[in-house]
Amino acid sequence: MHQTAGNADTRAERDGRPDTADPSDAPERRDERPDDRPDERDVDGRQSPDPEAPIDVEVVEPPIPERVRRPADGVRLAAALVLLVLGLLIADLAAGTRGAVEQDLTDATSGLPRLLLTLLGWMSGIGVLLLPIGVGADLLVRRRPMQLIQALGTAVVGGVLVIVLAVLVQSGNGGFVTDVLTRPTTTGHTGPLDIVIVAMLALLTVADISGRKWISPIATTVVIATLVTTLLSGAMTLAALACSLLIGWMVGLGSRLVFGVTSTRPPGTEVAAVLVSGGLPLTRLELIDANDAGDRRYLGQTTQGPLDVHVIDRDTFGLASGRRLLRVLRLRSGFTRPPALTLRSEVEHRTLMGLALHDAGVRAPKPVAVSEVGPFSAVIAYDEPQGTPLSELDGDLDDARLAAIWRLAGTLHRRRLVHRQLGPSTILVDDHGGVALSRLGSGDVAADDISLRIDLAQLLTTVALSVGPERTVDSAVAVLGEDAVLRAVPVLQPVALSPDARAALKASKSVMGELRERLVALRPRAEAVEPVQLRRISPRGVVTLLGGGIAGYVLLTQLAQVDIGKVVTTADWRWAALLGLFAAATFAGASVALSGAVQIHLRFVRTYMTQLAVAFSGLVAPAAVGNIALNTRYLQTSGLSPTMAGASVGVAQVAQFCSYFVLLVISGVLAGTGPAVSFSPSPVLVAAILVVVILLLGLLALPKVRGLLTDRVLPQVKSALPQVLAVLQHPAKLTQLLGGALLLDMSFVAALVCATRAFGAQAPVAAIAVVYFAGAIVGSAVPTPGGLGGIEAAMSFGLISIGVDSGTAVSSVLLYRLATYWLPIPFGWFSLNRLQKVGAI
Repeated sequence: MHQTAGNADTRAERDGRPDTADPSDAPERRDERPDDRPDERDVDGRQSPDPEAPIDVEVVEPPIPERVRRPADGVRLAAALVLLVLGLLIADLAAGTRGAVEQDLTDATSGLPRLLLTLLGWMSGIGVLLLPIGVGADLLVRRRPMQLIQALGTAVVGGVLVIVLAVLVQSGNGGFVTDVLTRPTTTGHTGPLDIVIVAMLALLTVADISGRKWISPIATTVVIATLVTTLLSGAMTLAALACSLLIGWMVGLGSRLVFGVTSTRPPGTEVAAVLVSGGLPLTRLELIDANDAGDRRYLGQTTQGPLDVHVIDRDTFGLASGRRLLRVLRLRSGFTRPPALTLRSEVEHRTLMGLALHDAGVRAPKPVAVSEVGPFSAVIAYDEPQGTPLSELDGDLDDARLAAIWRLAGTLHRRRLVHRQLGPSTILVDDHGGVALSRLGSGDVAADDISLRIDLAQLLTTVALSVGPERTVDSAVAVLGEDAVLRAVPVLQPVALSPDARAALKASKSVMGELRERLVALRPRAEAVEPVQLRRISPRGVVTLLGGGIAGYVLLTQLAQVDIGKVVTTADWRWAALLGLFAAATFAGASVALSGAVQIHLRFVRTYMTQLAVAFSGLVAPAAVGNIALNTRYLQTSGLSPTMAGASVGVAQVAQFCSYFVLLVISGVLAGTGPAVSFSPSPVLVAAILVVVILLLGLLALPKVRGLLTDRVLPQVKSALPQVLAVLQHPAKLTQLLGGALLLDMSFVAALVCATRAFGAQAPVAAIAVVYFAGAIVGSAVPTPGGLGGIEAAMSFGLISIGVDSGTAVSSVLLYRLATYWLPIPFGWFSLNRLQKVGAI
């Protein structure tokens, strides 16, 4: 579509669309523009000429859609859903606190002056009737009848949702929602949601009243008045009112995502008018990408050459910011820049980076014009450097060009400028051997050390993908020096790469490993450098968080049924003292088993303290992870090589598994011959185990799975095999190994037996042993520190299944966990610090 940019007043008539940037949306005075709008100034600070002057520019772009879906609405909907779920869970757990808070708020608001309460009542009653009329009139004045119809329809949908939920509650099918959102009355229950608030919030959200000078404050006052008067009337609970606000907002946001909102994006003709009025001799403007990370990207032609024109619209602002926010949450500080919260801050940051790179002598996109385009958009025009991306050169780089790349890196580091997107498509090489950047990236000025090192790691990987690790390292060291290049080793990780570099690395997976080996080989005698932890949130961390939340919910539900004071006062402390001794014996068993797995002599006290330190590490990591890491480190400091230390810990783990399996079989047989066999697997459980076995066998049929076993599992087994054979050749060590493993598991079983006896339960020892082993299995499967929540739930269920009443079962498990998990933690902290001081770990 070819257009000629003319006077902005006739834009609406030319393209047949309503003028979304009408005078009612725009500020009345130039000094009253919204905070997120950039000033109409060139980069040198001069005030731009009047953008209303007629111009003649050829504009090539398709028609702009009349309705769009804003990414920010999806983020808001997700946040509202999370708040709603968390609020319901907290309200369900803290029923007493919920009632107390509600009563306090009622007392506080009822103490307001009577005149103020009367005014609030009038505001609520009159406002609920007049506010929809005012919103509808405002939309009609702005020529948005379809938005008005959508808002009214969304309000009706919200009202129907409230009616359906009320019917469910009244029929007794509301589930826990009835307990959380309602209270009993003489005629049944209070309503679960307020239909007026839900419908009003849905209507206001779709009408998009934010920023409207007179509607927005009036609507806020009416909503607050309605909440206060409804709470004082006792017709709704505080939880119901809070959920009404969230659900009304969610219904409105859902409608905006489904049907879209009226576009506020200015067409290319208006963008061209603003640029020309700012002094650019623009002759042609062509849209080349309608969504370049949330921007509209145009190719501009001037008498001096081409320009790269980016238009940032409120409708799509946040696409790149949303991805950047996820990276900020997932990765540690310094790896990525936090997203801009306003249009103004984003424009200012891009302009600052462009000018900073230009001042440093780096060839990069240079801002030549920056301006607002109407009340909801901004434009930045760049003078772009020319060159061929590194990804298209196929390794055709001579030594001079490589040196130019590293001189560019040196300049950025000296000026403390970080780019964060130095991938293959970002580095440009021209015909004269010069190097430039094709984009500004998401960088920063005055960058910290970790960010600069990550930039260097990205550039090393990018160049290695093109010319290979050997030439990369040699050329980088020649220009930057060995010390500067080695600083990138700890952050040389795939997560530190730009998206295009990660995509290229998938086709050459060995490049990063070879690059690291080449760098480490520069100083082979230097101490191994541990990688810097860049991830703030890893997939395992997410699973741990979710598992911990579910386990915590289960545990808190159990604790709600137990009187802790009664547990303390009614327990038989003779059995409790014996429980403590067996808990201490578990660490002795682990110490003996570890000593039996090695050929050298280990001091028992230090070995025992190491196992206590493992208990402390269980607070921040799953038990198996802390066990292996600390024991391996302890064996290394005791004189074993890293390979032998790892193999010895593996032997100890195998012995504990064998002990566990043998005792499980024996206790299962003994429990099955007794008169109180009720803890038997159900047919569903047996079927589930068979399904898991079939799935595992199916996975073994996949070549990738077999390759994983061949490349990673079998080498570890082979490395541990000599150590296993060495232990088998010494009967004393074998006895020590197996005896320690048996002592460990038998002490845990005895501890659980003592815990049940402390509260008078007389369940068979064999059945309790089966309960312990089942709980330990669940604990190892739940990805929470120490199996928290999962072990308590499984053992409580198991004790109830063998005939222990629920109150005694939960109390017994809590006492058992107190002695075997919580009580050793302070001793483990002391042991860990002591062992570190003496250099034992």
